[in-house]
Amino acid sequence: GHGHGHGHGHGEEDCKEKNCSHGHAHGHGHVHHKYKIKADVQKANQQFTEGQKLFNIGRLSEALRRFSAAVENMGFPKQEEVRKDPNCAAQALEQISGATWLILYYRAITFFKLSNFSDASQDAGRALKLFERRFKNKKPSQEELNNYASTLWVRGSSLMEFGAYKEAAKQVGKALEISPNNDMWKETYEIILEQVDHQKKTAERDAKRMQVSIITGFLGAGKTTLVNHILSANHGKKLAVIENEFGAENIDSKLLGGKRIETANEVVVEASNGCVCCTVRGDLIEAIGKLCAQYKDLDGILVETTGMADPSPVAQTFYMDQKVASIAKLDGITTVVNCKHILMNLAEKKADGVVNESKQQVAFADVILLNKTDLVTKEELAKVKAGIKAINGTAKMIETVKSKVDPSRLLGINAFSVERVLAVQPDFMDDRETNHDESVGSFVVRLKAPVDLELFQEWMQELLRNKSADLYRSKGLMYASGSNSKFVYHTVHEIMEIEEAEPWGESEKKESIFVFIGKDLNRKEIESSLKEVIA
Repeated sequence: GHGHGHGHGHGEEDCKEKNCSHGHAHGHGHVHHKYKIKADVQKANQQFTEGQKLFNIGRLSEALRRFSAAVENMGFPKQEEVRKDPNCAAQALEQISGATWLILYYRAITFFKLSNFSDASQDAGRALKLFERRFKNKKPSQEELNNYASTLWVRGSSLMEFGAYKEAAKQVGKALEISPNNDMWKETYEIILEQVDHQKKTAERDAKRMQVSIITGFLGAGKTTLVNHILSANHGKKLAVIENEFGAENIDSKLLGGKRIETANEVVVEASNGCVCCTVRGDLIEAIGKLCAQYKDLDGILVETTGMADPSPVAQTFYMDQKVASIAKLDGITTVVNCKHILMNLAEKKADGVVNESKQQVAFADVILLNKTDLVTKEELAKVKAGIKAINGTAKMIETVKSKVDPSRLLGINAFSVERVLAVQPDFMDDRETNHDESVGSFVVRLKAPVDLELFQEWMQELLRNKSADLYRSKGLMYASGSNSKFVYHTVHEIMEIEEAEPWGESEKKESIFVFIGKDLNRKEIESSLKEVIA
């Protein structure tokens, strides 16, 4: 399908030499010096002819080396020079002989046959520019036109490999105008048009579907802090958050202001910034359907998974259930990691067949929030990044403190790829069972009498000293003696924080709620000793 021409007549009169390379005039800002081409046309012609012979007998790698040498001897910079300074390629194209287009065309075809579509596309584009310049005021021969058409086909076929189907259709369409009877090009054109049509239909379908992002991360990573930031910050978006925390009690929804609607299976809080928080005890599919039906002007939905969740079953929902697939599109998975503890979580040994949730959460992520960077040194952070990259080398990493990030960096990113996930987990689209560590559980303790905050701090510090490895997470809402404010505490392994929250409402039931999540915890012992903190 390629027309093969001959590189005769590369005249030196076509080579206009100018100075070129980036430099700085001391004290006077930037001065741009043009890349200075150096051409040896005779040598270039010889190398081109040798390359053609090798190309015609299928010795492509050797042919490529000859074509590259010929291009360089016509004055075009080497590949490594172009990668270091892309400007030098554009500057060289302004100066080198228009006849160089034929060598670039051959090198483009060779790159294409070697499946190097990036360099094939670039060389074809350069060849087209030089051809159009060379034949601006004179008519090309039929052979030259055939080579031009072939260059268009190479350019279009290379762009097709990158999913740029509309531009690919233009290039191959132009090639067919010159050579309408080329069956291979017709076939390529039909394939591209099918993809253009598919892209159009997908875009139309996606425009009607709600964008959904999954927020996951191990216990105490900062997911809830992120959600609370989204539900309170003035970011100009109307988002819905679906929460499903591991533990029998959702503390955080009790701290949100705004209109509160509570039913048997869910709690919906309409926050003051226009966002909506929905705490689901039932079916995620049903919750997404309700939100899409009730709040027509949403910009997107964030699903916060439990810290003990393998995110793959949640992601699978968007592909295995037609009801969800018709109204919602999985946009991306954001994993929040606690920089202080993530390496320990990733290294935790599990029994055969039991999933390491932290590893799954990192492996599935499209975006990873490196949270609590203020708790680690630069050296520790570098180790965290290296540990994460060893599991997932493609996810975008964002460093945060207290999970503060612009929501636009998490939603509307079109990052989730089924193909990438299938590479991580080949049975992602199949029916399967996920086994979790049965020794990990949670329980809630309630105290109606007010607690002494100092006694509680001493009690919790003692518990963390003895059980920090097994107590993955504890958090709670406290009714403190001598204060009209709510107090919230969080622990992650050995670290504890206590914060004063909003005042108790006049009609609100005052009580302390403590949630404990961990491995082989002695519930009776903890419940009994906790009573010692009552004021």
